[in-house]
Amino acid sequence: MSFDFHYAITCIEPILKKLPVTMKLTLWSMAIALLGGILFALMKKSNNKILANVCRLTSSFLKGVPILVFLYFFYYSMDDILHALGGTFRFEYDLRNPPKIQMAIVALSISYIPYMSDMLLSALDTIPKGQFEACYAMGFTKLQMMIRIIIPQLIVVCIPNIGNHFVNLLKATSLAYMVTIVEMMGAAKNFAVKNQRFLETYIMAAFVYWVIFIMFEQLFQLIERHSGKYLKR
Repeated sequence: MSFDFHYAITCIEPILKKLPVTMKLTLWSMAIALLGGILFALMKKSNNKILANVCRLTSSFLKGVPILVFLYFFYYSMDDILHALGGTFRFEYDLRNPPKIQMAIVALSISYIPYMSDMLLSALDTIPKGQFEACYAMGFTKLQMMIRIIIPQLIVVCIPNIGNHFVNLLKATSLAYMVTIVEMMGAAKNFAVKNQRFLETYIMAAFVYWVIFIMFEQLFQLIERHSGKYLKR
């Protein structure tokens, strides 16, 4: 079968039409995963050994379960649970119109929480303990120390890893089509099936993802250079 360049160009439009869905899944999942990662990092650093161990066990479980399993769980199992809770707590849950996007966001975000937690803990370990001691000696409160000294350094250290996790999460959103959410990969598949031309469609889908990856890679590199200026002084 010959490669149809004209058809390949027509594939770009239907794929890009679903870019907002892909970005919504990515941005919300990233934000929730980052907040969850901060919470997990704090619990792992807790003096309460039981809490810290439970958090480590939970992180291990979340790392070991494929994202697709979480997607299937929330999409196919939560309907029954939410419907039962609706009857108990007297709120209405429409089984015919489940919140698919929200379920996918939860599934994606909890899969990345342990990685965000590990990233933050690793970044924190790069900061010399002497800086903490110096802040206390100067009379800084914990809040002042975090805002003025620690967090600016954490941001610089974490930005490359945040960028990597962001693009990996963006690619992981392609799994959402497995639970009937039509994002960019879902749009590509639908277009390929409709026209019965799969080679050109999937090559163009790969090209679109690659271009988006390059754009965000450049953005995070720019942020990294800008935020790290003070380290060069």
